[in-house]
Amino acid sequence: MTPRTAWRGCAAAGIVAFICSASFGLIPGMVACGPTGGLDPIVAFEFTRTPAAVAALFGSEPCTATLVAAQKTGLLLDTLGFIPSYTAFLILAAIATGTRTPRVRMAVIATFIIAAVSDQIENGLLYAILRDLPGTSALLGPLWWAVHVKFTLLALGMITIGALLFGTGRKLARVFGTIVAIAGCVSCYGVSPASGGAMVIGFLYGWTTLLVGALLACLSTSPFAARAAPPPDQATPSA
Repeated sequence: MTPRTAWRGCAAAGIVAFICSASFGLIPGMVACGPTGGLDPIVAFEFTRTPAAVAALFGSEPCTATLVAAQKTGLLLDTLGFIPSYTAFLILAAIATGTRTPRVRMAVIATFIIAAVSDQIENGLLYAILRDLPGTSALLGPLWWAVHVKFTLLALGMITIGALLFGTGRKLARVFGTIVAIAGCVSCYGVSPASGGAMVIGFLYGWTTLLVGALLACLSTSPFAARAAPPPDQATPSA
């Protein structure tokens, strides 16, 4: 796959991922029935650690039933739309930026695949909790691991893509790479509900920057292509 083809696929998948992301906010009834710690209801649900916290988030009827229905719709959209699209978006970005570093490229791709699997496992656990609120410690324990593995790997993968962009030696790519890498660091730091949403902000800025870069690369890959290595010195002719 050529870098231009990879960037085009990255841009297309990124647009779908952003449409899916925006659609979460349009789901009817996606309003928390209790405190969320400054997070949106979906992320707040992901970070719940105890049955008591789940019960507080979903409150009492009639709000509970409305939020449960909204969360189930969100899980369906996430499973069938958002996870596949953002995974393709990030993997194709890794392919486009890592053409000269195949080992790093494959490691980043593996990172995003594991993150996607963790996300799907997370959704299965969340659905099980929704079926029998407020869930049990047997479900919330694995949920903690699935959520943290997913977000940590996504953040680390974003940092690596930023580093690969910076390593091309192109001025514009270095600007984009720096923003993406810093956003990844913010997201990695923010993998905690106590961060006040820093993780979400990091992903928003990082993925938006990456999508803009992919759209620009669809027009011309030269601003993001790695500089060619200098030719070897000519051997001094021997007598």
